Amino acid sequence: MRVYAGGVWTEEQYDDDEPAGPLPYVDGAWGRTANPNTVDGELQNLAAFGNGLARLSGPRRTGAKLVVWLILISTALTVIYGIIGIFQS
Repeated sequence: MRVYAGGVWTEEQYDDDEPAGPLPYVDGAWGRTANPNTVDGELQNLAAFGNGLARLSGPRRTGAKLVVWLILISTALTVIYGIIGIFQS
């Protein structure tokens, strides 16, 4: 005795009726997600950070701008300290 009297179609996609999951973020400049351990990945991360920063408003924007300025000032002070150290040697 056979379980199914006729033929059985086995090449069905069972998830056709399921909604598609969220798509990964793809930056338009690269057209793909880059490996974050490469230069392309770092540039893509910086671009995403800039886009997020541009969309902030209110106290969050002020806090983010303060953090960015502190990073820039500390980088500049590090470069200046290094240059002074080179000439004092």
